[in-house]
Order: sequence, then structure tokens, then C-alpha cells
Amino acid sequence: MAPAGVIALAMLALLTSAGGGGHAAAEQQQEAAGMPRWVEPRLRRLLGTRRHKVDAVVSNGGGNHYATINQALAAAPPPAADGTPARRYVIHVRSGTYDEIVNITRSDVTLIGDGMGRTVITGNHCNRTGHDVLQSATLSVNGTGFMARDLTIKNTAGVDAGPAVALMNLADSSICYKCEIDGYQDTLNADCNRQFYHTCNISGTVDFVFGYAKAVFQQCNLLVRRPVPDGHCVVTAQGRGGPNDVSGFVFQDSTVAALPGVDLNGVPTYLGRPWKNHSHVVFMNCFLDGIIHPAGWEGWKDYERLGNIFYGEYQNRGDGANTQGRVKWPGFHIIKDAAEAANFTVQRFIQGDGWLPEFGVKYKGGLE
Repeated sequence: MAPAGVIALAMLALLTSAGGGGHAAAEQQQEAAGMPRWVEPRLRRLLGTRRHKVDAVVSNGGGNHYATINQALAAAPPPAADGTPARRYVIHVRSGTYDEIVNITRSDVTLIGDGMGRTVITGNHCNRTGHDVLQSATLSVNGTGFMARDLTIKNTAGVDAGPAVALMNLADSSICYKCEIDGYQDTLNADCNRQFYHTCNISGTVDFVFGYAKAVFQQCNLLVRRPVPDGHCVVTAQGRGGPNDVSGFVFQDSTVAALPGVDLNGVPTYLGRPWKNHSHVVFMNCFLDGIIHPAGWEGWKDYERLGNIFYGEYQNRGDGANTQGRVKWPGFHIIKDAAEAANFTVQRFIQGDGWLPEFGVKYKGGLE
């Protein structure tokens, strides 16, 4: 593996072991303030205001707290007469494993954990448990302004279970920050609307980032697992379905590599395949490890031959970033112009400057 890959995976290990910032401090919660001590100053100021205080604490370790996330959600005040919540509802989910299926339908909900691998929401729904792909999600979100940070969301159905979603996100103006989204096939259903993911670890085998959303992923690790015997791996399956659709996935300053400890020798691994006939995916300024097949992208249903898809690569690096052997489709583009690449930034693609600052998370608005 190239030195950059070693560095990237070392950073991954640091994120996983540190849980995104200060586990020891997270254990020493500031009860009076109602939030963990590790919360970054900017977010602390946000949550410390009257409008964004911590409303509920979830702990499966006993004490005077809610035992489940669903209990905390059920205790949320009802929305106003026009259906709009009066203010954001913030839930601190303490360290522990929460085996529950969570469906968030109200807007302006924040889930704050104690770190990746420490606060874990887990489920195993899949076809063999009687749940189709849209029913399989461990966490489903359908409310504007959702935020999750410093936690893990898992679907443990297994490599041979078929589609089994960990997170299904339908929320507009939603953020996952320092989250682990863990599964196999169809791990993350970025289903629709504008979404932003930063410093997240997302793992899987086939189409493990899929959906119809307009989403940007910054500084994320896309970690490929070993598939079923004689299987192959595909990172994305984006679903833009027509000329008037504006959805797509953008991966910026991110890493595509094998999950640490997983041997993908002999396993064809692709950046994406066109789920629908106008599929749009861009990788820019990313590290692509040598696991990526030289062709880069896989065909599906002959959609790649229509010329309506847009698969772009811009200034990537790593052994998997060599574009000389890439597919020759009309919809594949080696982006050479920074002005064109700028169309896929947070500022332009998801209009992030208009809604991300409220959440107090860091992001890169442009290319630099």
C-alpha cells in the first residue's frame, strides 16, 4: 500500500479508537450543562443556548435516564399547530449498545453519542427476518434538519443476507458527523434530499452507498469488506432517474480502501455502477487504494451506454486512481478543470453555506 494509504488508515484507526474526540472526558458528563465535556466549543455554544439544550439522556446502564432511544423520542414535545417543532430536540445517547429499530419522523432531532464504537445502535433486519430493503434499516430518518454525531449505526445481518440497511436517510438538510455506518450490502440508503457526511466510516460490500439523495461526503473512509465467495464489491449505486433530477453523490478528500484486516486480493472492486439511467457520482481529491479495478466503474442494465450518466474523477491519488484503464463510456469524465470541479463542492452542489453553519460542524465549502 502506498504511504498515503498507510496514513489514511492510521487516521482511521485513530478515529475509531478515539471515537471522534475524548472518550475519557465523555464519561465525565457535565450534568448541569446537559452535554458531554468533549463537545467542541462551537457546538457547546450551540447546544448551550436556550434553543439547543440537551433534552434527553439515554443510558442502558441505569440511572434516571431513558433506557432506549425510542423512549426518548416518544417523550419529545408535540410539534406546533402548523406541524413545525418549536425548537431542536437533542438526545445524548451514552456509551453502550442499543439493540433497537429507530424511526425518526419529526424534524430537528439531534443524536449525540459518546464516540464511534462506544455508542452503538444495532439491528439485523433483512429478507430472512421478513423485511425488504426499505424495511430493514436500523435507523430511519424522515425529518428536516436531522443530525447524528459520534456514534455507530450497524446492521449485523451478515455478508450473505442480501440487502440490509444500517441507515436510511430521507431528511433534507441532514448531517452525519464522526459517525460509523456499518454493514454489508446496501449499508447506507442516502434516499433523497440534501445530505452531508463528514469524518464518517462507512463499510460494506455491494452498493453500500446507494439512493437518490444529493449528498456530499467529506473526509470519509469508504471501507470495503470481503464479499460472498466469488462475489465482487461496488461502493456506490446512485439513483438519479431523469434529466430533471438533480441528485448525485460527491466524495471529497475521502478514502476508498479495504476494511483494516480484510484481504481483497482477487476481488473485483468498483467505485460505482449506474442504478438508474442518469446516475451521477464524483470522486475528487480522494485517496483510492489499489483494491479498485483498473476499469473503475461497473456497468448495469446498459445504462452506461446511454450517455446520460455522469461519473467523474478529479485529482485523486493512490494506486487505484490511475485512469488509463478506465471505462470508455460517454458518461465517464476525467475532470481537468477546477471550474468544473467546483460545481460539485458543498457550496454549489448542496448549497451548504445556507444551512450547515447552524450545526456548528466544520466543512469545506469549496475545493480548497
